[in-house]
Order: sequence, then structure tokens, then C-alpha cells
Amino acid sequence: MIRPATNADLKSIYNIVSESSPCELDYQMFARTYLSQLENFDHKLGVCEENGEIVGFVGVLCTWQLYMGARVAEIKDLAVAKAHQDHDVRDQLLAWAEGVAHDTGCGRISMCSVLKHEESHEFYEKHGFKKIFYRFDKNIEE
Repeated sequence: MIRPATNADLKSIYNIVSESSPCELDYQMFARTYLSQLENFDHKLGVCEENGEIVGFVGVLCTWQLYMGARVAEIKDLAVAKAHQDHDVRDQLLAWAEGVAHDTGCGRISMCSVLKHEESHEFYEKHGFKKIFYRFDKNIEE
């Protein structure tokens, strides 16, 4: 079952996101960001819960994008606990995100994915996503 995320879900979501993140996540920073996003109208956060356990998380940012001339939903986070990756949790989370996009007036949904997650790329393409952009990142911290 997918439901909107709450404050009480923080630790479970941190653990799930940490499992698949290419970065070491600072819990305090994660907590501040998560709680801020819960309060932000443009952020929609959802969790997949099975038998009282949170097994997946999706974060969607719904904004107007000047370069596209449209309201766009961006899936910023989509993570599933390793023990549940062989279930249909990703399908449920993706369907929830698409529903949120539609309900908030977005005509398009997009996402970024880590290059080495090739299995995920196949999953997204199977669900109608197309590769149309490159994303470039630069570390500016010393």
C-alpha cells in the first residue's frame, strides 16, 4: 500500500535511501531536508508499506519549468529496501508518483538515475520513460 509519508517515517526512509545511495548520507542533514520537504507544497513524498514495514519511498517535486513551458513532476528519489526489490514495490511507487503528477496539474514526469543502475534504466524505459537529457554534476566543495 502506498500512502503519503509522515514525520514518523523518517528513520525507515533514511535506511532505505542509504542502502542505494552512491553517497554517505549525513542523518541530521537528511532529517532536516526530509522534514522541510514534508512541509513544502511542491514536494510530495510517499511510502510503500507492507505488513506495517516501510519497504519503499518516492519523492516527487512538482514545479513549473521555464525551459519546458509546462508544469513538470520530477521524481527526485525512488528507493526500495533491498529485501523487497524482487516485488512490485517500484511499480506501485511509480504509479503513485504518476498519480501525484496528474493530480497536481503536471503534464510531464521526469527523473534522473545513477548511470550504474542499468537495471533501473530498463525498468523506467519499460514504463514509457525516454532518455532525452544528460545531467552534469560538479563537486564544488573543498
